[in-house]
Amino acid sequence: MPFYFYDGFMTKNGLYEEIRDLIKGDKFARCEDVREKRLADIRKKIKRAKMPRKLREALGEMQARFPAGTGLRCRSSTNNEDLKDFNGAGLYDSFTHRPDEGHVEQTVKQVWASLWNRRAFEERHFYRIDHFHTAMAVLVHPNFDDEIANGVALTKNVYFPDFKGFYVNVQVGESLVTNPDPNAIPDELLIMRMWTKALQETRSTKQSASADRAWLSQANQF
Repeated sequence: MPFYFYDGFMTKNGLYEEIRDLIKGDKFARCEDVREKRLADIRKKIKRAKMPRKLREALGEMQARFPAGTGLRCRSSTNNEDLKDFNGAGLYDSFTHRPDEGHVEQTVKQVWASLWNRRAFEERHFYRIDHFHTAMAVLVHPNFDDEIANGVALTKNVYFPDFKGFYVNVQVGESLVTNPDPNAIPDELLIMRMWTKALQETRSTKQSASADRAWLSQANQF
């Protein structure tokens, strides 16, 4: 679900103006208790606000594409994650919509409301990211219970970017990668092409022989 849905919902319900009023003033800025309470009030307003008819119909059409009885996982995804100088991974919340919970709109509003979690608000404030230029998209897919493993895969070689590869961070069970259980120990895997003469020649055009030896030593330690 695109950012447009969030923005349309917030605009139609006049929530932007209400939030501006709630977060302005010295009390909000200086008192942690006041800030916590008002952010909680914002989340309640979002969850209780009426879903515009056209958006509700669109959500119903999306939900109907899944086989009857399918639980859905609604995952948060904002437009200010993985920025050049800001990583917002784990700041927001995802929720599971069970088959007996009816229309998916309430679960979607829970995800939207998480944009105003205290941890997310504080991080955006610290990095001077405009709260009102932040929007929440939602990725919806079938939910899987009793997962064998949980992880993230990147189609990029994050350690040696000159060479194609894949990076995988995974851990046993259903503990989230972004917000894992305290005792969770994830595994990191790097899948890449082995060192070959062709790769050596390619890399040698960019770096000296001594740099190549350092790279090989580093690769052997990985």
